[in-house]
This record gives sequence, C-alpha cells and structure tokens, in this order.
Amino acid sequence: MVAIPDSNHEPKRYESRLYEIEARLKVLEKSLESKADTKDVIVKIDELIKEKELITKTELNNFHKRMEATLHANHVKLLKWMVATGISSVAAIAAVLRIFV
Repeated sequence: MVAIPDSNHEPKRYESRLYEIEARLKVLEKSLESKADTKDVIVKIDELIKEKELITKTELNNFHKRMEATLHANHVKLLKWMVATGISSVAAIAAVLRIFV
C-alpha cells in the first residue's frame, strides 16, 4: 500500500514560510534605511561644520602641533639673539677698554 501525503498541509506550510520570509525582509529593509539615515546625518554634520567654519578635534590637534613647532622655533631664535647680543656687548666693552688702556 502506498501512502499519499496530505496535499492541503503543504500550501499552508509554504504560506507560513513565505510570511516569515516577508517579515524578515521588512526588518532588513528598515535596517538598511536607518543605516542610510545615519550616513546622511554624518554628511550633514560635516556640511554644517564647513559652513559654520568650526574646527574639528583633528584640526585642533594639528593647530596645536603647529603652534608648538612655531613656539620652539621662536625660542631658538630668541636664544640665538641673546647669545649674539651678549657677544657683541662683550666685544664693545673690550673695544672701549682697549681705547682707554
């Protein structure tokens, strides 16, 4: 004897599986939309920063590094100037002493 499966049970199973797949698809679509929205927000924030001429943290760090380099260069120049002034002052005093001695 050969058993024939119930043909009414198969369509219901397929319908429930189809419903489950459609629900997952909707969840994935919403997830993709929210990710796109996040990217849009980041782009808009960048545009606002550029429009308002605000500086970002990396730009501030770069500016800080440039200021330190400039300050160091100015310290070196000041030190050179002080040494040169000291040497020229000693030379001037020595010349004056030589004239009178």
